[in-house]
Amino acid sequence: MQLRKSVFFLAAALLCGLPAQAGEEPHDAAAPAGVEALSAPLREALSAEMVALQGGLMAVIPAVVAGHWEEVARIGGQMRDSFIMKQALTDAQLQELHDALPASFLELDARFHYLAGMLAHVAEARKPELVGYYLGVMTETCVACHTRHAHAKFPALADAAPRDHGH
Repeated sequence: MQLRKSVFFLAAALLCGLPAQAGEEPHDAAAPAGVEALSAPLREALSAEMVALQGGLMAVIPAVVAGHWEEVARIGGQMRDSFIMKQALTDAQLQELHDALPASFLELDARFHYLAGMLAHVAEARKPELVGYYLGVMTETCVACHTRHAHAKFPALADAAPRDHGH
């Protein structure tokens, strides 16, 4: 339950000042966009999710280095399942999310939760090299989202151009 609360807080922290994306429906300059266009309860839910995700990432590191694979799998599963779209939101709140948040944000958020599920899976299989891989890719996904959608909250990432790379 504590992790779930933390996940929601992290979501809102990341979403503060979420700009409209190129190629998406233009917004009136005076009208709020992104997270600012959400109702207060929904902004609070997203914020709580983001804080919980941050807490999960921070809690998984000591479990990994200690080889506590069951704990890593548990935390990964909690992060996977904390996805705001899977929470008990009303139809109106789901519509509000889809109307206010850019598709690119929703895609990155879905990717993060997918990766959290993969983290849980490889931890259950006791594959430390893959646990490290998924943890790294999850972190890269956070940075990509912050770079694209949370310039006001993370100004140090504002100048970082999203780049694709392969390994």
